[in-house]
Amino acid sequence: MAPQPGHAPRPAPPGYAPPPGHAPVRPSPAGEFLGRAMRGDWAGSSKAAAWPTGLILALAVALAIPSYGQGDEVVVGWSDRLRIALAMLLQAFGGGFELRAEGPGSPYGSGSDGSGGSDAFGAGYGTAGQAGATLSLVPLTVTVLWGGALLLAARAARKQGGGMEAAVRISALVTGAILVLGLFAQPDIAGVSVSSSPLLAALGALVLSLLVTGGVLQQGAAAQWLAQRPAAHAVVRATGTAVRALGAVIALCALIGFVAYANVDGVDGTAMLLTLPVLPNIGLAVLGVSWGAPVEYDVRGEFGWFGSGTEHGGFGLSELGDAVNGWAVTGAVLTGVVCALYAGVSAARRSADRREQAIAGGLFLVLYLLLTGFSGVSAELSGDVAGVGGQGMAEIAPSVPDALLFGLLWVGGAVLVAPHLLRLVGRPAGTTAPAPAWAPGTQPQPPAWNPPPRTPPTTVPTATHQPTPYLPYDPRTVHLGPAAAATATTARRRSVVVWSVTLVAAVVLGGGVTAGVLFLKNDRSDGRRPPSAAAEDDRPAASGSGDSAPPEAGPAPSPTTSPTASVSTPPAVRTVPDGYRMVSDSAGFSFAVPVQWDRESEKNHQITYAGSTGRAELKVGVIRNAPYTSYENFQNLERTADANQKNYRRLQLGANTFQGLQGAIWEYTYEDKQSGETIHAIDQSYIADDGTEYAIYTTERHRYWSDARQIFDTALSTWMLNDID
Repeated sequence: MAPQPGHAPRPAPPGYAPPPGHAPVRPSPAGEFLGRAMRGDWAGSSKAAAWPTGLILALAVALAIPSYGQGDEVVVGWSDRLRIALAMLLQAFGGGFELRAEGPGSPYGSGSDGSGGSDAFGAGYGTAGQAGATLSLVPLTVTVLWGGALLLAARAARKQGGGMEAAVRISALVTGAILVLGLFAQPDIAGVSVSSSPLLAALGALVLSLLVTGGVLQQGAAAQWLAQRPAAHAVVRATGTAVRALGAVIALCALIGFVAYANVDGVDGTAMLLTLPVLPNIGLAVLGVSWGAPVEYDVRGEFGWFGSGTEHGGFGLSELGDAVNGWAVTGAVLTGVVCALYAGVSAARRSADRREQAIAGGLFLVLYLLLTGFSGVSAELSGDVAGVGGQGMAEIAPSVPDALLFGLLWVGGAVLVAPHLLRLVGRPAGTTAPAPAWAPGTQPQPPAWNPPPRTPPTTVPTATHQPTPYLPYDPRTVHLGPAAAATATTARRRSVVVWSVTLVAAVVLGGGVTAGVLFLKNDRSDGRRPPSAAAEDDRPAASGSGDSAPPEAGPAPSPTTSPTASVSTPPAVRTVPDGYRMVSDSAGFSFAVPVQWDRESEKNHQITYAGSTGRAELKVGVIRNAPYTSYENFQNLERTADANQKNYRRLQLGANTFQGLQGAIWEYTYEDKQSGETIHAIDQSYIADDGTEYAIYTTERHRYWSDARQIFDTALSTWMLNDID
């Protein structure tokens, strides 16, 4: 193989001769490239990588300065706040933010003897010894600023002659810095540990840094490659146009959203500071609402702050009018018109032809939808973390399907109208399109002038002829005479009226279609009641009249069932064994408990009945409008119990019927972490006719299980619902 041009082969040492029949082995092209990258200027690459890394640290320090209302008793110090801020910021590259609270037994309280062994599974949420919360949010401000800092660093490296090898070095250093910061951003505060998913953050940073630095440092080679491929060059130009237009539109909408949020009552400086990392997210939401795409929210489960149930809705133009006034809706629609026209005008002015203009409009819409999909926020909660208890998920995000529908309407209309609008104001489309990039030495030259062969003149010229200088041909230049210019002026005046009517019609049509779609959506939603309301209005109240015979004590109890009685049928009289008494709870149920037992507490939708001595207790969980079946809930809870409880062992888990209604039963044992004893637990759950989940749950040390099982079976056999509102 011949040596590469510009690379002299390394001379062999004196006296060296290769073995006969063996040629020297050269490394592969990839190996040579990595070798050059490893032997390159690491000092210069380190300076370039310091720009984006320093930006992340500066933002984290700024976010860690406020104490966030802790007052004099500061629980989360500055260093811990710094690490939490880093964990939040690293989500810009795909990192995570997860909280875990460790504790013995139930995260909601201890058992009746204070041992903390109760699991609280009967309430429908919670974990066996561990609670957690997860936040999913991409702070697009951080992503944009980090990418900008990396862009500036790559340009500085290009001025120093760096190539793709420098891009590899810079990306490796940046990725290592993000990995170190992610490992540092995992504090443990008052029993609550924070996880930042450093590996995912480092992987995202590696991909982004390679794209940015590689694009900047290979710009010259890319220009030569594109000069030979006009179609690819048009796509690249259209992409740049779409990115510029989308950036300007999001910046305008973010400013509007920030100002509107600042005028909300009760918003202080700390709240304003927390909105800065998500300004593009706010801008995308404002743009969607202005075009008719609402911001949707979805809440499922039970939360200590917000109650329980399932709720789904949106905030769009109609809700904006109800919350503020009609002028706010007018301003939002005008904002949408301005943003759409700006996108269309940018595509018309920076494109060479209609095809490139259409490509720019399509890429604008694709990028808008892509960012919209990443702009939402979601949270999941399982257990009690930092004083917030519950089980479920909540999500707030712009509606991507609606954004696609209305984006096609507005962007498509703007791309069609913008060239005519530019023509009305005397700025023809395409006049500012950049000239094609030519590779060095390939720019076309004017044709050489070859004079015809001269013949002897018959006459002597009386005047000297001056040759006309050569002017390069411009296909967009139109030379008009005086008459043609007057005709063009008259035609332009006539077209003003035509295209003004066209523009007004396009805006009216776009607004009309938007209003029509919104009206139809609202009409459909008004005619459909939420599941909880339908259950309360259309279903009879649970009477609980079906008797269930007490099951035999054993490892696999399953209560027998009977059909549910109608509303008018009075409940049957339950047989209360000796040593028990019926209790009627204000939560809407009655059952029998030992005569020595009383109502101990009610916490997190759990009512506890227990005696003054011993560990045994009965817990009843009440979850209104449960968004799941009892069997699905038990399956989810078992996965957490199996992972966190010591020596967890399932005895039974399956769906069943309880008093004629759909339910599930779960029985298991585990080892108490403090005492080392085996704890036995059983939980019967079912969904009542009004959508409320009731869970009857008991736990006791395994050596006393026979007595606890008798108490549990008696509670099931005497269970009924009361007519309490």
